[in-house]
Amino acid sequence: MARAAFVFKIKPELKAEYKKAHDQIWPEFAKVISDSGIRNYSIYFRGDGTLFAYLEADDFNASMEKISSTQLNKKWQEHMEKYFIKEDKNTLGPEIEMLEEVFHLD
Repeated sequence: MARAAFVFKIKPELKAEYKKAHDQIWPEFAKVISDSGIRNYSIYFRGDGTLFAYLEADDFNASMEKISSTQLNKKWQEHMEKYFIKEDKNTLGPEIEMLEEVFHLD
């Protein structure tokens, strides 16, 4: 099992709306995520709009490829597009920065 963490940014003034969208995540999209092998997925907010995400998967890259290949992911990312702060406006979804794990304790 691999652990993965990354950060990305949303418009801070849209935090409540962003959270609501995830409180009401489309059940069929939640299934796509689960079926990809991702588990224990959490997202945390910092006041400046930075989001920290953590998840576990057997193969992070394979899980991301599986999700990315679905039409439902494209629709979800288009639905969420208004929240993201990013430099490359041609990128669908958030611009993520992967974080390096420096310590872990079970």
